[in-house]
Amino acid sequence: MKRDDLFQQELKSIGYKVVFYPFMKGEDINHFMKKGLLEGSVIGDMPTLKMASEGYIDVISVFNKGSVSLVSRDIYRVRDLKGKKVAYPYGSIAHYYLLRILEERGMSENDIRHVPLDTGDILNAVRDGKIDAFTTFEPTATVYTKIDPTLHTINRSFSSYGFFNIRKDYGEKHREAVKTIIAAQIRAMLWIKESDKNLNMASRWMAEESAKIVPIPLNKYIKELNTLCSEDISGNINIYSIVPGRGLLSHGGDISKEFEFLKKVGFIPKDRKWEDVIKHFDAHTALDVIKGMKSHLAKIPQ
Repeated sequence: MKRDDLFQQELKSIGYKVVFYPFMKGEDINHFMKKGLLEGSVIGDMPTLKMASEGYIDVISVFNKGSVSLVSRDIYRVRDLKGKKVAYPYGSIAHYYLLRILEERGMSENDIRHVPLDTGDILNAVRDGKIDAFTTFEPTATVYTKIDPTLHTINRSFSSYGFFNIRKDYGEKHREAVKTIIAAQIRAMLWIKESDKNLNMASRWMAEESAKIVPIPLNKYIKELNTLCSEDISGNINIYSIVPGRGLLSHGGDISKEFEFLKKVGFIPKDRKWEDVIKHFDAHTALDVIKGMKSHLAKIPQ
């Protein structure tokens, strides 16, 4: 999207410009969204649900279905984490993922020793013996196991989502600009799917962007990035999957269960109702953009 000339031209024609900023995690992005210093974000489901429950954002599209991993050197089963020091980026999807897999194994957050750490600090911490295991989002987890082959993945989940959100007050006033961003998202996804060459180039661009904030040599692991990218990008099967519609938000679905879990552990106030949250998921804007683009983009699948 950042390199899409048509995107920049369309924005300029309606008097807008988009500036991209890399961040470590959603909690940090939310801080600046609340202050009104950022208009939009692409963040995981946990920080998205927190912001939606507080009424700060409208959720416009699904960007990807990502993965999170649990990694260790000496531990091979989740139940053996009991009493161990486990690190995670606080307030991120990796944090929620850890709490969820503990509950699934009949454990609680009190069964482990919590070590909140930014992703960039985790590798040195496990190497120095300061932690026994860690959770973090991909591709970082996989790359860490490549950098240090003594590390291995205990568990990996594909149930996390990345959402494109717009600050509510801004999105309501600048709907055409929001639609232009969605159109650029669709073009980028279709472009990546066109060829392995494009996928490889996108992975290299991602490595370059990540290097600005994370001291990890991602450029050495393009093959792994390509694999994860192919798995994660929304729209790989059908471009309509970028629309945050009823199926995704159904009671008893993944996102609904996550919302209830986050209330249970205190990340979202217990008085919030699912109906109050889903009204901030926009099921129309992305659909309108897709329908409008189909007339001149035959590659958009039915």
